[in-house]
Amino acid sequence: MKLSKRQRVLNTFNYGQLDRPAIYDVIHSVKFIEAVSGKTINPGNAEDAVCKAVAETLDMVRHFAIPHNLEITTVKDGDGFVYRKEWWTADIIERPFKTVTEAKEVVKKDIFKIRSAIEEKKFCRQAMYNIQLFEDRYNCPEELNAEFERIQEKLDGTVMVAPEQPDPCSYIQTRYNVDNFIYLFKDYPELMQDLIAAHLDYRFFIIDSFPQPPLTPVAFTGTFASGPAGLMFSPEFIYKTFFPSVKRILDRLKSKDYKVIYDFEGDSRQVLDQIVRQGADAYTPVEEISGVKIDEIKKKYPKLVLGFVIDSINLLTGGTTDDVIKKTMNTVNLAEEYGGIFIGSSAAIHEEVPVENALAMINTVKKIKF
Repeated sequence: MKLSKRQRVLNTFNYGQLDRPAIYDVIHSVKFIEAVSGKTINPGNAEDAVCKAVAETLDMVRHFAIPHNLEITTVKDGDGFVYRKEWWTADIIERPFKTVTEAKEVVKKDIFKIRSAIEEKKFCRQAMYNIQLFEDRYNCPEELNAEFERIQEKLDGTVMVAPEQPDPCSYIQTRYNVDNFIYLFKDYPELMQDLIAAHLDYRFFIIDSFPQPPLTPVAFTGTFASGPAGLMFSPEFIYKTFFPSVKRILDRLKSKDYKVIYDFEGDSRQVLDQIVRQGADAYTPVEEISGVKIDEIKKKYPKLVLGFVIDSINLLTGGTTDDVIKKTMNTVNLAEEYGGIFIGSSAAIHEEVPVENALAMINTVKKIKF
């Protein structure tokens, strides 16, 4: 029995019969793309090279970036935010405010711009990460939808996860930084609730504008509230401020018949009960460096699908190929025992991951026959 990639993905979500584990990952490595595609990347072939690398290695891919320009650039936007941009990501290196009072004025402007964009049915840079995600390149849903479908057709059946829809606080923390996020909530709680509400309505606008299944059966939400050392906020603050929005986004996605992945990086053990109660189909990542283990989660939540399970911070980056093969086989055995496990790196196949280690993980899985 040989399944299509889409059927392998859906059977993983549904605990159906599999021929081998499904591979789900993110590719942020030019050297990996070049090795798999056989192409030296340039602006003219970058898209084809990425699509070939994804098609040949993955059953499902998360967000999508294309290395049209490999140079690092610095860009200042119309609001005064300065970005350091690489082909696969971007960091805010300067913000147009020095104090919380000044940040408050930016919040007011952002709320107005987000509301206006929803009314005009246009994308809003003030409500986006602007970090080179697939959807960051377009100005309206029609452009995004057409390009998503066009790229999907070049992936030889690999499932593209729908444009991701994290909760409002994830975007707000990124735009204002975590310290300002905290102080703004302390000093201007009503204004911040208005900002969350605007972001949430914007998420609904994006979700409702996307063609939904059958274009892709899988969607993605989550929040940013933890790291390897534990939670960044108290559980009570997370339950009150973060989780209600995630729940509403999740419910909206489920109403469209998506299988939904819930992303919560870092040590989630204090809040995983609440995450599971919110009703997601899958949880990512499983970060062993944070103390989270596949078998412990599976024993407690047997119906929760897991993904991003192979450590890319230490193992894939610094381990030997034998180490990678051994860990991958152990994870394959867990996938066969428990079901509902996508195999892939915990934090992307990035430039620091040796190509031979990434391929060792992928090829080990591809040789499996259940």
